[in-house]
Amino acid sequence: MPIDKEQIKKDLIEDSNSILKDWNEPYEVDGISVMNMQGKTTFLGSLRVFDERNAPAIMREVESKLAKYGKLTVRDERIVPCCSARYTHISFNIVVDNS
Repeated sequence: MPIDKEQIKKDLIEDSNSILKDWNEPYEVDGISVMNMQGKTTFLGSLRVFDERNAPAIMREVESKLAKYGKLTVRDERIVPCCSARYTHISFNIVVDNS
């Protein structure tokens, strides 16, 4: 049975925003990128965490809640823009077999 890419995208957005809301973070995820490859689909998303004290806990939640979709990789990076508040950029990559 083929995977429902649109439903997974919707679920990933909802899960990501739920995590951010639980930690009172103002950022909202509005989209997830999808890359189609032979036999696999990769979903790419990112969150902005403005309170750096929340970043480790949010990363743990992302890892635990999003791993159910496929092979998950999570990364973080501190961003210091010139003209706005600094934040931690948490990105995730989920690879799902198309079978």
